[in-house]
Amino acid sequence: MENGAAPNGEAERDVPGPTDQAGKCGPNLLQMLKAAESRWTCQGRDGDGADTSWTGELVTEALKTDMQIQLTDQKQEFNKRPTKTGHHSLSRSFSQSSTESPSSVCSDSSEDESTPKGKLQKTSEGLSDFCIKNIKQAEFGRREIGIAQREMPALMVLRKRAGGEKPLAGAKVVGCTHITAQTAVLIETLCALGAQCRWAACNIFSTQNAVAAALAEGGTSVFAWRGESEEDFWWCIDQCVGAETWQPNMILDDGGDLTHWIYKKYPSLFKKLKGIVEESVTGVYRLYQLSKAGRLCVPAINVNDSVTKQKFDNLYCCKESILDGLKRTTGVMFGGKQVVVCGYGEVGKGCCAALKALGAVVYITEVDPICALQACMDGFRVIKLSEVVRQIDMVITCTGPFAESELLHSAIICPLRHCYNSDEYVASLHLPTFDALLTELTDDQAKYLGISKHGPFKPNYYRSTSLMESQDKP
Repeated sequence: MENGAAPNGEAERDVPGPTDQAGKCGPNLLQMLKAAESRWTCQGRDGDGADTSWTGELVTEALKTDMQIQLTDQKQEFNKRPTKTGHHSLSRSFSQSSTESPSSVCSDSSEDESTPKGKLQKTSEGLSDFCIKNIKQAEFGRREIGIAQREMPALMVLRKRAGGEKPLAGAKVVGCTHITAQTAVLIETLCALGAQCRWAACNIFSTQNAVAAALAEGGTSVFAWRGESEEDFWWCIDQCVGAETWQPNMILDDGGDLTHWIYKKYPSLFKKLKGIVEESVTGVYRLYQLSKAGRLCVPAINVNDSVTKQKFDNLYCCKESILDGLKRTTGVMFGGKQVVVCGYGEVGKGCCAALKALGAVVYITEVDPICALQACMDGFRVIKLSEVVRQIDMVITCTGPFAESELLHSAIICPLRHCYNSDEYVASLHLPTFDALLTELTDDQAKYLGISKHGPFKPNYYRSTSLMESQDKP
């Protein structure tokens, strides 16, 4: 039997027995291994050269079986747990265990739904003149601003060229715009050029909380958070004005709410302002109303009519933001959707191009025959809204208010609307990003064209807007 003992001895050395696995096995697997050991012992007695390879296979199979049993037990245990914990409690427990991670910065919790008014927060420098959702989100917001800076070369060039001169020294700018990574680059550029800034949000849903935290950590007094109530909205604007402790001398507004608030509540302060900058159609219209009534005693700049705003922001930026905004808020697919775009100015052109690219069936409504002809030449059908109002899935208004009484109950409505040398200079600052080189006019060419060789190169009427847009102007 010595010849048969050697193979069995080798098997005992090579194949792990039940006692070797006991520390790693569950009770079910241990019983299976003991049974295998018993069978293996019996076969060792009956045959001298019994094949023992099956023992290792049995152990492997037993391990797999035990793992499946354990997973089944865990699943059954999980199903026994209460299921009414809710999304917010899960988010809260996660954020508490990883408060410094980017995921926790953006997590929803019951705390996020409460107003931060009355909650004392301080920056790392001890500053507390702000009201935002959570100052701990500043690091994540700073990363977002850093990404935006790379997409906004003109402002970054201005910082380098004029940052040392501080041309805005003495300017106290109170602002009310969307608070996003992009507007944060603008705000911090104003500060880098010497201005003092206090900021509120023009929209209760568009504020990026992490960006607001980064602005506050950087020293800007910000009063804004995502999901403000109407009461919160006006409270933030009033805190931003800070009339008792800080006297602004300039307004940068988007929509006219800040201008309207100061005009109504702080009339003496309004008269002392050095200027107002307004960037939306709605805000400009409200300024024109004040001007017609003889009550606009402050110089105001209509940024919306600048060429870079009309030809670039309105066309190219809206072309991307329309899809981003709708995807974030609704999550709908656009392929095959019936979409009406009201207005085929620069904003409408950008929106239609983006929607068409995703497979939407796009219709146009227009009152201006020039813009209507452009839509036709671009391959869109120009219709009256009444023709398709009961079958469309989405309406995008690029011209102003919209009557929605006849729409389908499930239809989505998306309202997209609320110095000249400078425009060309701003455009020129972007050109190096594309390695673009401008051709300089010769003296003879400039004389022939009747313009300066250094610009401006376009007349004041260089923009294409719809008739409905032009009706907003006196």
